Formats: sequence, structure tokens, C-alpha cells
Amino acid sequence: MPMPPHDPHAEQALLGRLKSGDEAAFDTLYRRHKDAVYRFALLYCGAGAAADVTQDSFMHLITHPGQYDPARGTVAAWLCGIARNLARRHLGLREVATDPADLDDTLPHEAHIDTETPLDRVLRNESADEVRRAIAALAPHYRDVLVLCELSELSYAEAAQVCGIEIGTVRSRLSRARAQLAQTLAPRPRAKEAM
Repeated sequence: MPMPPHDPHAEQALLGRLKSGDEAAFDTLYRRHKDAVYRFALLYCGAGAAADVTQDSFMHLITHPGQYDPARGTVAAWLCGIARNLARRHLGLREVATDPADLDDTLPHEAHIDTETPLDRVLRNESADEVRRAIAALAPHYRDVLVLCELSELSYAEAAQVCGIEIGTVRSRLSRARAQLAQTLAPRPRAKEAM
């Protein structure tokens, strides 16, 4: 469930103080958003680069606070967008444009749909490394919305702002990401053991 956003007026006031060099304003913004930015970076590019991506995101906040545009979204969404761009650069990724007509829109039969969410299954049975590998295997445009909405707890609107897409596209990509993640994490049938 997405967390309620912080008061945008208070956050804008903190950014104004940050622009004036107020370290306490940065400290407050850092404490509010560090967990979501780190969690996003960890799931996007792994433990080896997550701390660097998080640090670079907040260094960008310090050095370029004027780039934040309140008309485009929240500070949390802006920081996750910065982390997304830095993580993609770190991984050397570039999203390949996909024609929506080429996407497979067939729906599975109800009997083949597992009502247990991938997150429930992961928390119960799977290791964190296996989950990170499964998330990393998703196409970048699916991984982005999954990490932003499900794991960084941003709203659909905030995720749309970070990714530069419409809210309906966020919903569609999130649905496909969940299905692909569930398929990847589904238990594999074992071969019958010799008797």
C-alpha cells in the first residue's frame, strides 16, 4: 500500500531552505526519502551499486535542487527518478522502444491464475537473491513500475511522473510485471525420482 505523500508545501519550503545552504533542511529531506531511494536502487541494480546510486541521488539533490519542478510531481518521485537514471547509467541500460501492438495481450485462463501475489510467495518461500535476479530479468520498463509502485511504495501518479508515462501505462506495465515475476518465481515441477 503506498504511503501518503508528505505535505508538498513543507517539502518545497525545505527545498527553498536547501537552496540557501541550510544543512538541516537537507538532513530532513534525506531522512524522509533515503529508505525509498535506497530500496529502489537496491532492487534495480543490486547491493553492489545501491549505496552509490543513493549517494549520487542525494548529491544531485544538494547540487541541483532547482531542477525539482513541483508541477511535475513529488520530491519522492523526483528523487526516485534521479535514482532510476543513475542506476540505468550504472548498469549501462537503455530502454528499447516497443510498439504496443507487438506486446502479448492474451490473458491466461482463470484456472491458471495464482491468487497468491508474488510478494506473498517471495516473503514466504524465496530468497532475496532469487527475487533480485527475477526482478533484474524483467524488461526495464516493467521493472521500473514494479519497483516504484510495489517496493518503493510510490503512487501510480508518482511512478508515471518518474517514468514519463501515463497512469494507464503504469497500470498495464505493473500488471505485466507482476505476471512475469510470478511466472519466474513459480515453483518448477520436479522430475520423478528413481524408485
